[in-house]
Amino acid sequence: MIYCPESSHSVDQIFAPIFPGSTQMNHTQNMPDMQQSHYDVIIVGCGLQGLVAAKTYLSLSPHTSLLILDSNLTIGGVWAKENIYPGLKTNNQVGTFEFTDFDIQEVCHGKVAKGEHISGEVVYEYLVKYAEKHDLTRRIQLGRKVTTAEHLPGNEGGWRLTVVSTDGDTRIPKVTEADARRQEKATVLTASKLMVATGLTSTPMPISLPGASNFSPPLMTFHDFRRSGLQILEDPRIQHIVVYGGAKSAYDTVYAFASRAKKVTWIIRDSGHGPVYMAPSHIQAGPMKLWLEPLVTTRLLTLFSPCIWGECDGFGPIRRWLHGTKFGRLIVRTFWKKLGGDVVTQTGLTTKGPEVKKLLPKEEAMWYANGISILNYGEDIHRYLMDGTVSVVRRDIERLEGKNFILTTGEKTEDVDAAICSTGWRWDSGIDFLPKSEHGDLGIPSTNYTKSQKETWEKLENRADKEILERFPMLADGPGIDKDDRVIPTPKLDDLSEKATAEPEKQKREEHTPWRLFRGIAPPASSQKDLVFLGMMLSLQTVLRSEMAALWAYAYLNNYLQSQMQLSDRPDPDSVASEKTSSDGSSAKQGWLYETALFNRFGRWRYPMGYGARFPDFVFDGLPYFDIMLQDLGLKNWRKGRSWFGELFSGPYLPGDYKGMVEEWRGLNKKRK
Repeated sequence: MIYCPESSHSVDQIFAPIFPGSTQMNHTQNMPDMQQSHYDVIIVGCGLQGLVAAKTYLSLSPHTSLLILDSNLTIGGVWAKENIYPGLKTNNQVGTFEFTDFDIQEVCHGKVAKGEHISGEVVYEYLVKYAEKHDLTRRIQLGRKVTTAEHLPGNEGGWRLTVVSTDGDTRIPKVTEADARRQEKATVLTASKLMVATGLTSTPMPISLPGASNFSPPLMTFHDFRRSGLQILEDPRIQHIVVYGGAKSAYDTVYAFASRAKKVTWIIRDSGHGPVYMAPSHIQAGPMKLWLEPLVTTRLLTLFSPCIWGECDGFGPIRRWLHGTKFGRLIVRTFWKKLGGDVVTQTGLTTKGPEVKKLLPKEEAMWYANGISILNYGEDIHRYLMDGTVSVVRRDIERLEGKNFILTTGEKTEDVDAAICSTGWRWDSGIDFLPKSEHGDLGIPSTNYTKSQKETWEKLENRADKEILERFPMLADGPGIDKDDRVIPTPKLDDLSEKATAEPEKQKREEHTPWRLFRGIAPPASSQKDLVFLGMMLSLQTVLRSEMAALWAYAYLNNYLQSQMQLSDRPDPDSVASEKTSSDGSSAKQGWLYETALFNRFGRWRYPMGYGARFPDFVFDGLPYFDIMLQDLGLKNWRKGRSWFGELFSGPYLPGDYKGMVEEWRGLNKKRK
């Protein structure tokens, strides 16, 4: 039985037990003028990325008519009030999860302290206050989902958006403009510029298990658990739960039930990537106890990560020696083996008994990107495996039948009272872009590339693969999952109907291209600068990356990017002659295409145990990414002292090191003018 949360109650009614005495920004309060139909800028998504994009744009162009749309009923995106389940916390600790100009300890005084992971309730409050401080609430329409975006004809560009009311349900089917007008279910808005900030965790993938329609207990995605978690956890009829998946969200779900004395059978697919690495927030390094999170923004340590954009940090000679010589690669491998080994040892995966040992990741930590997460629970989650509350099953599922999960070995679970599938999210934008013939130029996941677009990208990515493996030979020895993933087999992304969810064996399977965006933000081959995608990547430094991306996006949309750093200095032998003589901008376009292919294809080789083949997914590569973004903007990227010594040995980069970026960039462009 596919479970659908009840929507007849307000957000406050459902979540009052989680937010006792709290207040929220009502989704009808300060509503923008519903009669207005055209805006200079429309931002789709009201999470932290959408909010900081709006704040940045308005601080630089205060007279812009700007609208923010979101399908949730409260602001916050992932951290919206209706998405916060009991026990939700950030992986980050205080000091690394905040905007550069908005101190979370001051804003949420007394609710969070140094050294703590931040609760979902506090993050929600923080984002509400951020929106209020920057006068964004009057520009927000909640419970509004953009279903289609059609590129307007002509040289000036712009977008026509079909927008429907959702009542908070982010999974409603797409509605065409003609259908919407006929059924009076939608409004049509136009925008000169469109910023899509929906992120990668908005809409769950459908449950694709044979027999799901005949499974009698409640069967839900992690998205549904987020919205109805409290009711499920407190239901006395639910005593045995199956949790399916090995990601951090599965850990959270298992802990939520086990800590309430519910029996959990935890199924992790043996044929998949297996469980993620779960590290303590601090690791012991000899006599020192190190905070793990800032290590990934410590300049010296980032040198040990093979990174196609790494040389933009100014330490190219050291990187070339580390990754281009046998002895250097030996040092790099030793670093990663030590890091992964310390995580395994200090979490006790090999010493706490056979059940806990089943959570050992399949591969070395080097290959996982954001598949390395943090144990941010109030107690040791492993104790529930040791006392029998949780049993781990590393098997594939053959089908669901009655109240049981039937495994490929013929084994079956005991009678189950409910099941939660933590099996990922739709990784497209959730918007149907028209015309479909532009998908290849926009760089969005699609099955509609033209023959010419397919040939162009295949040629570019073959060239990129060659350069990547020549510069980083050790990547050729990575885990062999999805050997050829230029196109990625997935369930049909557009089909989220209950029928498709309930009958996965009848779903049409199509091959979707990955995200292909310049710098992970801009369409690589669009003729107009009227569209950006924000948050279509995973990185540990989410808030800081969002701020930087917002500034870069503003500069791109308004033609302020003077020049861009190059990831490659290798000319294309097939086009070098034409590039020298080109006067129509085609050489620049070709350069963007190859830079995009190199940037995105790198993820497939660097993080095969993560999501690198589908979209940018990185950890130790975050600081070099900031370097290249700042240099594109003409800003300094070395901010630790005045020399290379200060950069390498002055400790980690934190939000305070980038404070004042927008004003710094504003001042730079005034001088240029």
